[in-house]
Amino acid sequence: MSYPSFLWLRDAAERLPAHPEDTLRDLLGDEQLRPRSAEILRVPCRPEEIPMRQGLFRRMLTDPAFAEVVARLTELLTDAEVLAAEYARAEIREEKVLLFVPLMRRCFDIVRILEAFDGEEGRAGEIGSFWKRWHEMPAASHADKRADDLLAKYDPAIRLKIRGSEASAWERRRGVRNDFERIIREMGLEDALPAWRHPQRTTPTVVRGVAGVRYAYYNAAEAFLEESGEFLPDGGVTGAERDLRGLFDYIDEFRFLADLTAYFRRLSDMGYPLCYPAVSDRRECIFESAVDPSLSRRGIPGGEVVPNDIFMASEMNGERLSFYILSGANGGGKTTYLRTAALAALFFTAGCPVTARGGRSMAFDAVYTHFPSNESFESGGRFADETVRADKILEDATENSFAVFNETYSGTDERRSETFSKRLAETMYRRGTFGVYVTHIHALTGGEIPTLAAQIDEQDENRRTYKIRRVGGTSSSFARDILEKYGLDRSSLEEKLARRRAEGGA
Repeated sequence: MSYPSFLWLRDAAERLPAHPEDTLRDLLGDEQLRPRSAEILRVPCRPEEIPMRQGLFRRMLTDPAFAEVVARLTELLTDAEVLAAEYARAEIREEKVLLFVPLMRRCFDIVRILEAFDGEEGRAGEIGSFWKRWHEMPAASHADKRADDLLAKYDPAIRLKIRGSEASAWERRRGVRNDFERIIREMGLEDALPAWRHPQRTTPTVVRGVAGVRYAYYNAAEAFLEESGEFLPDGGVTGAERDLRGLFDYIDEFRFLADLTAYFRRLSDMGYPLCYPAVSDRRECIFESAVDPSLSRRGIPGGEVVPNDIFMASEMNGERLSFYILSGANGGGKTTYLRTAALAALFFTAGCPVTARGGRSMAFDAVYTHFPSNESFESGGRFADETVRADKILEDATENSFAVFNETYSGTDERRSETFSKRLAETMYRRGTFGVYVTHIHALTGGEIPTLAAQIDEQDENRRTYKIRRVGGTSSSFARDILEKYGLDRSSLEEKLARRRAEGGA
């Protein structure tokens, strides 16, 4: 059965990760994301999915009750998955029969929570209506009631503890075999537990003993398995209409929501702005007063981070402004700007909040990054490594991709660096790829590709403002800043000359 995914991940064959692993490593560093959460983050949303995913995060961040339900479902699903694993590898028929009832009860407890989901933001309403319809199927409603009846008749002194406050045994993940052991001890049959037995394993003899002592319950449970076993079929691939094993696919989705919500909640608590940019029907990428969230890892509050606007468009007043050259003095905020733009594109494409005051953007098919590494290189040196990675981006990036390069090809001589850098930047620009190329090679600035520059303080050339703005060639722009500071620029000199002429004439 194809259950509706919270995150649109069911058509896995068509939705493989598009953002390279290098992208997450370059942009997120050592952020504590579970491997599966990181993998989901690497799968771009389709344009129509972005507002829906944004709605989920908005609810997770602003609706404590919703976040609590997701956390509870994650816990229940994890415990049920442990129980299902025991059920799947049961060694004898009696063990499978005894496990089937509590497992069904747990699955239907999860279904009941899912069908109660509501709300217009995110997929809550759609998920709720789907599971409500599913639960109303005669076979499903009958199986739910049957599991309840069987557990109600099961001797409370020895029944498997799986509901309400009695769920502690499962929540501690002790495993069902430990519960069998507890049952045996409560029945005074410790002698049936051989001393050599592994502490996490109950022998088939003991399991058969439990089934024999509680034969009335066992017979009823076996009949239940015969009539409803299709809900938890042995082996095979999930997808049948009544196959409940697909519920466990939600675990990764809920963990993804939890991991990313924790990340953005931490940013919000530190004063970083969060917004949900609109999906644009134009080829553009605009984020207003955007900041680099990775600065939070250095303990920098959001209020102390200098914001910058990200403005990219495939066409604006006859110019192509989708790809830029960024240059400027060291320590001026170029790398920070690069991460700001790339993280905004990555999070937006994943339907996550963006650390900006607002904006709108097209949906990108992939986000590529190239940050030089200081590690050893097996391929023959830094330049060789950079060339391999850059060539891969050149091969894969499309006009709908976002790519940033941080001083790529800096591991070689200046002449070769300029040749390779020019080829890469011009290819990205002419292809229509969105992004930024950071470089100290001034020969690349002021040409066909629009140029950005990290600004210096007009009153103090040694002070960085961390503001990025569009300029002409960066060499001339920095020279102009200095000349203007000391009144030596052309305009100032012309004013002085005119004043002196006027004074001389007087």
